[in-house]
Amino acid sequence: MQQRTALVLVSALFVLLVGGCGSSLDALRGSPSPTPTDFTGLVRQMATHEITVDNVVSGDAGCSDHALVPMAISFTASGAGESAPVAMRVYRFKDGESYDRLRASVDVCAAAWIRDPGSLTMIDASPFVLVFEGVGEGPFIDALRTTLHEAAGD
Repeated sequence: MQQRTALVLVSALFVLLVGGCGSSLDALRGSPSPTPTDFTGLVRQMATHEITVDNVVSGDAGCSDHALVPMAISFTASGAGESAPVAMRVYRFKDGESYDRLRASVDVCAAAWIRDPGSLTMIDASPFVLVFEGVGEGPFIDALRTTLHEAAGD
């Protein structure tokens, strides 16, 4: 009986020590930092802000810059006060380094497909750049900004 009690006490002590070590290690490492989502996660985020996504085309950069093709997705979005579908592209870079290296290419690429530069909107939330035209400031753009920053892990 004493052996059984001793075994239970040793086991309980072991569990407490191991649990305590995990907490100490977590404190040393800090909290995990959020990571950016993929396109599916971005669409889910948009849905939480009452934005609907349709006509998705992966690899459609809108220009001939082959470096942007793997990062580009074109689609239409509506909702959050915008009833007509708006054509847009999102460029999702692999990491901050590729974002920094290729970000200016998005500006050049957008010039190839944007019809009205005066109504151009670009929303940056590394590693994402969202590009579209023809929508004035308001709930739709506010929802897109919020969505993009949430998806980026900001």
